[in-house]
Amino acid sequence: RIWSAGCSSGEEPYTLGMLLSEFAEGTPGFDFSIIGTDISTTVLDVAKKAIYDEDKIGLIPQEMMRKYLLRSRNKDAGKVRINPALRSKVRFERLNFMEKNFGFRVPFDIIFCRNVIIYFDFETQQKLLNKFMNYLEEGSYLFMGHSETLYGMGLPLNHLAPATYQRI
Repeated sequence: RIWSAGCSSGEEPYTLGMLLSEFAEGTPGFDFSIIGTDISTTVLDVAKKAIYDEDKIGLIPQEMMRKYLLRSRNKDAGKVRINPALRSKVRFERLNFMEKNFGFRVPFDIIFCRNVIIYFDFETQQKLLNKFMNYLEEGSYLFMGHSETLYGMGLPLNHLAPATYQRI
Protein backbone atom coordinates (compact mmCIF):
# COMPACT_ATOMS: atom_id res chain seq x y z
CA ARG A 1 0.00 0.00 0.00
CA ILE A 2 1.44 3.29 -1.16
CA TRP A 3 0.23 6.81 -0.56
CA SER A 4 1.33 9.65 -2.81
CA ALA A 5 0.45 12.68 -0.66
CA GLY A 6 0.14 15.92 -2.59
CA CYS A 7 0.08 13.99 -5.87
CA SER A 8 -1.03 16.90 -8.05
CA SER A 9 -2.08 15.66 -11.52
CA GLY A 10 -1.02 12.05 -10.94
CA GLU A 11 2.35 11.64 -12.61
CA GLU A 12 4.02 10.33 -9.44
CA PRO A 13 1.40 7.65 -8.61
CA TYR A 14 1.30 6.39 -12.20
CA THR A 15 5.10 6.29 -12.44
CA LEU A 16 5.21 4.31 -9.20
CA GLY A 17 2.54 2.03 -10.64
CA MET A 18 4.66 1.36 -13.72
CA LEU A 19 7.70 0.50 -11.61
CA LEU A 20 5.73 -1.74 -9.25
CA SER A 21 4.02 -3.47 -12.18
CA GLU A 22 7.44 -4.26 -13.61
CA PHE A 23 8.52 -5.67 -10.23
CA ALA A 24 5.29 -7.67 -9.91
CA GLU A 25 5.92 -9.40 -13.26
CA GLY A 26 8.95 -11.14 -11.79
CA THR A 27 7.62 -11.60 -8.27
CA PRO A 28 4.79 -14.14 -7.93
CA GLY A 29 2.21 -13.14 -5.33
CA PHE A 30 3.28 -9.50 -5.20
CA ASP A 31 0.42 -7.02 -5.45
CA PHE A 32 0.09 -3.32 -4.76
CA SER A 33 -2.33 -0.45 -4.54
CA ILE A 34 -1.65 3.26 -4.72
CA ILE A 35 -3.69 6.20 -3.50
CA GLY A 36 -2.92 9.71 -4.60
CA THR A 37 -4.31 12.65 -2.67
CA ASP A 38 -4.36 16.37 -3.22
CA ILE A 39 -6.38 19.31 -1.99
CA SER A 40 -7.13 20.54 -5.53
CA THR A 41 -10.05 18.89 -7.30
CA THR A 42 -8.83 20.47 -10.54
CA VAL A 43 -5.54 18.53 -10.56
CA LEU A 44 -7.28 15.38 -9.29
CA ASP A 45 -9.64 15.52 -12.29
CA VAL A 46 -6.57 15.48 -14.56
CA ALA A 47 -5.11 12.56 -12.59
CA LYS A 48 -8.34 10.54 -12.86
CA LYS A 49 -8.54 11.09 -16.61
CA ALA A 50 -4.92 9.88 -16.91
CA ILE A 51 -4.34 11.76 -20.17
CA TYR A 52 -1.01 13.55 -20.53
CA ASP A 53 0.94 15.48 -23.14
CA GLU A 54 3.53 13.36 -24.94
CA ASP A 55 6.25 15.84 -23.96
CA LYS A 56 5.86 14.69 -20.32
CA ILE A 57 6.82 11.07 -21.06
CA GLY A 58 10.27 11.53 -22.59
CA LEU A 59 12.14 9.86 -19.72
CA ILE A 60 10.01 6.70 -19.69
CA PRO A 61 11.83 3.78 -21.37
CA GLN A 62 10.30 2.73 -24.71
CA GLU A 63 9.37 -0.75 -23.48
CA MET A 64 7.44 0.71 -20.56
CA MET A 65 5.75 3.23 -22.84
CA ARG A 66 4.47 0.37 -25.00
CA LYS A 67 3.18 -1.50 -21.94
CA TYR A 68 1.55 1.27 -19.96
CA LEU A 69 0.67 4.11 -22.34
CA LEU A 70 -1.93 4.33 -25.08
CA ARG A 71 -1.33 6.85 -27.86
CA SER A 72 -4.17 9.08 -28.98
CA ARG A 73 -5.96 8.00 -32.16
CA ASN A 74 -5.44 11.54 -33.32
CA LYS A 75 -1.67 11.55 -33.93
CA ASP A 76 -1.60 15.35 -34.05
CA ALA A 77 -3.09 15.64 -30.54
CA GLY A 78 0.22 14.72 -28.88
CA LYS A 79 -1.52 12.90 -26.04
CA VAL A 80 -1.11 9.58 -24.25
CA ARG A 81 -3.31 7.83 -21.71
CA ILE A 82 -2.36 5.44 -18.93
CA ASN A 83 -3.66 1.97 -19.81
CA PRO A 84 -6.71 0.59 -17.95
CA ALA A 85 -4.80 -2.15 -16.08
CA LEU A 86 -2.46 0.39 -14.49
CA ARG A 87 -5.26 2.90 -13.86
CA SER A 88 -7.11 0.19 -11.90
CA LYS A 89 -4.20 0.02 -9.39
CA VAL A 90 -4.29 3.76 -8.63
CA ARG A 91 -7.10 5.77 -7.08
CA PHE A 92 -7.34 9.44 -6.28
CA GLU A 93 -9.07 11.31 -3.47
CA ARG A 94 -9.25 14.87 -2.26
CA LEU A 95 -7.52 15.43 1.08
CA ASN A 96 -6.86 18.57 3.06
CA PHE A 97 -3.84 18.02 5.33
CA MET A 98 -5.37 20.36 7.89
CA GLU A 99 -8.20 17.89 8.56
CA LYS A 100 -8.03 16.31 12.00
CA ASN A 101 -8.18 12.75 10.65
CA PHE A 102 -7.15 11.64 7.19
CA GLY A 103 -9.67 8.80 7.28
CA PHE A 104 -7.39 5.96 6.20
CA ARG A 105 -8.31 2.65 7.83
CA VAL A 106 -5.06 0.76 7.34
CA PRO A 107 -1.43 1.90 7.38
CA PHE A 108 0.80 2.28 4.36
CA ASP A 109 4.05 0.53 3.51
CA ILE A 110 5.34 3.67 1.81
CA ILE A 111 4.34 7.32 1.89
CA PHE A 112 5.64 9.74 -0.72
CA CYS A 113 5.28 13.32 0.47
CA ARG A 114 7.65 15.04 -1.86
CA ASN A 115 7.82 18.83 -2.04
CA VAL A 116 4.65 19.32 -0.01
CA ILE A 117 5.67 20.45 3.47
CA ILE A 118 7.78 23.31 2.13
CA TYR A 119 4.55 25.34 1.94
CA PHE A 120 3.96 25.17 5.72
CA ASP A 121 5.68 26.74 8.72
CA PHE A 122 7.76 24.52 11.02
CA GLU A 123 5.00 24.00 13.60
CA THR A 124 2.50 22.94 10.94
CA GLN A 125 5.09 20.69 9.29
CA GLN A 126 5.70 18.97 12.63
CA LYS A 127 1.98 18.44 13.28
CA LEU A 128 1.48 17.11 9.76
CA LEU A 129 4.42 14.69 9.94
CA ASN A 130 3.24 13.44 13.32
CA LYS A 131 -0.14 12.64 11.71
CA PHE A 132 1.70 10.78 8.96
CA MET A 133 3.33 8.60 11.62
CA ASN A 134 -0.15 7.26 12.45
CA TYR A 135 -0.21 5.70 8.98
CA LEU A 136 3.27 4.15 8.97
CA GLU A 137 4.05 0.97 10.86
CA GLU A 138 7.52 -0.01 12.02
CA GLY A 139 9.72 -0.73 9.03
CA SER A 140 7.63 1.34 6.59
CA TYR A 141 9.15 4.13 4.51
CA LEU A 142 8.65 7.85 4.09
CA PHE A 143 10.07 9.70 1.08
CA MET A 144 10.34 13.48 1.23
CA GLY A 145 11.50 16.09 -1.26
CA HIS A 146 15.23 16.82 -1.42
CA SER A 147 14.67 20.41 -0.26
CA GLU A 148 12.69 19.29 2.80
CA THR A 149 14.16 18.45 6.17
CA LEU A 150 12.74 16.65 9.18
CA TYR A 151 15.58 17.86 11.40
CA GLY A 152 14.45 18.80 14.89
CA MET A 153 10.99 17.25 14.65
CA GLY A 154 11.69 14.29 16.95
CA LEU A 155 9.90 11.83 14.69
CA PRO A 156 10.29 8.04 15.09
CA LEU A 157 12.25 7.76 11.85
CA ASN A 158 15.71 6.62 10.81
CA HIS A 159 17.30 8.71 8.09
CA LEU A 160 18.48 6.17 5.49
CA ALA A 161 19.53 8.38 2.59
CA PRO A 162 18.75 11.85 1.28
CA ALA A 163 14.96 12.32 1.52
CA THR A 164 14.48 8.68 2.62
CA TYR A 165 13.33 7.62 6.08
CA GLN A 166 12.21 4.41 7.78
CA ARG A 167 9.73 4.21 10.66
CA ILE A 168 11.25 2.80 13.87
